[in-house]
Amino acid sequence: MAEKRLRMGIAGMVNDHVWFMADATHALPNAELVSVAEPHPELGQQAVERYGLASSYTSYEEMLDNEQLDAVMICSDNADKVKIVTAAARRGIHCYVDKPMSARYAQASEMVAVARKAGIKMMVAYHFFFNSTYNKVKGWIAEGRIGQVYLARASIGHAGPREINLSKYFCEWLEDKERAGGGAWVDEAGYMISAMVDNLGPVTDVSAFMNQQGWRDYLAPDIEDNSAAILKFESGALGVIDSRWGQIGRVPFEQSYHGTDGTIMQGWDAVRVFSRRSLPADMQGWLEVPIMRDPRGSGEAAHFVDTVLAGGDFEGVISPEGACHVQAVIEAGYLSAEQGRAITLPLD
Repeated sequence: MAEKRLRMGIAGMVNDHVWFMADATHALPNAELVSVAEPHPELGQQAVERYGLASSYTSYEEMLDNEQLDAVMICSDNADKVKIVTAAARRGIHCYVDKPMSARYAQASEMVAVARKAGIKMMVAYHFFFNSTYNKVKGWIAEGRIGQVYLARASIGHAGPREINLSKYFCEWLEDKERAGGGAWVDEAGYMISAMVDNLGPVTDVSAFMNQQGWRDYLAPDIEDNSAAILKFESGALGVIDSRWGQIGRVPFEQSYHGTDGTIMQGWDAVRVFSRRSLPADMQGWLEVPIMRDPRGSGEAAHFVDTVLAGGDFEGVISPEGACHVQAVIEAGYLSAEQGRAITLPLD
């Protein structure tokens, strides 16, 4: 008997991540991209030609009504995700959502509610969750190689949306607070927040500062391109995150975890671990492991398709509830910066 294939549509293509997500999905033997819905017809036509799609629409509602779909990949702006998920849920269609979950926490909460009520599967693609190096670090922490983690640090950023040549479609909404949810904090720090939550558990308090560097005449004054925050976790551990648009040169390190028995430092080229608990007795100093470059999007696309076909559930920060908590932390950062005080979670 032929293997079942998941029939998928694409709803929204204004996020440039759509190309590696769709490329990876298209390459899977148990998935089939069949249609696209995108208000910019030129983007839809590119997808038709690239993936051999049978149809293209400018309305996702029309696509969902006219195509026999099992799932939909959502790469719209952040604010529209709740509307697309709601429409898909009404039709029993599973959702593969690019990160972050939404523009606002209230939207994320609504997405959880509609998905659970409809009984559909939803995965929010924090892309590094499936990376080999990320999971090696996660394994070291989980097995106690560095003892009890009491501090995590992360630094992330790039030169800016236009400066790194994101498409005009992507930049248009990334530079709009209502459509994106904010600037560098939601766009870049969201990755690091999800990593820390995945490794250290839920956040209870957030204190953040944000500003705009002021040298970009194209950024609206309410879009931050520089942020720094301290997170407190239920475990008592602390997290420190800085994120920016305007990074000149590569960030010297991405993240580190500091524990009672060791330290993990993850940079661009390698991960270094020092452990007085788990390293062989004759091994002195740091153990260095090269960064493994996985094909972009391959692991996450396979995980989504395999989980839906098997009737399983998504877990951790890629699950609806997990991604919603990450969204709450993101929003708490904005509230803290606006109000000049620490914000306690939950927000409800």
